[in-house]
Amino acid sequence: QEAVSLKKIAILTCIKSNSVCTGASCLKAMNERTRSFAPYKGEPLQLMAYLHYNGCACDYDTDPGFLEKLERLEQIGVEIVHAGICTRKHDGSECSQITKILSKMEEKGMKVVRGTH
Repeated sequence: QEAVSLKKIAILTCIKSNSVCTGASCLKAMNERTRSFAPYKGEPLQLMAYLHYNGCACDYDTDPGFLEKLERLEQIGVEIVHAGICTRKHDGSECSQITKILSKMEEKGMKVVRGTH
C-alpha cells in the first residue's frame, strides 16, 4: 500500500474581511474536506499558515513585510495556498493585487487554489 504524504497548506485571506471573519468557514471546509478542500478527502493536511495580504496599496514587488511572509511560507514548506472566498470582489472577479500575490506564490513553487468554502 502506497503511503499518502502530508500536504502542507496555507490559507490567504483579505485584510478587509478581518472585521467580520473568524476563519471558521475556511477551517470547517478544510477539516471536513468539503468545497475547495474536497480533492483532499482521505488525505492528511497540515495548516502551516493562515495569513492576510498587506492591503491594496502595498507594492508586492518590494514590500519587506510581504517578502518576509513569502520567504517564511517557503521556509516552512507550504506546498498549496488556498485563497479565501474573501479575496474575490463582490462581482466575483479577482483584484489585481491578489492576482499578483498568488503569482508570486506560484513563482516560489506553491500550488494556488482559488477558493476555500
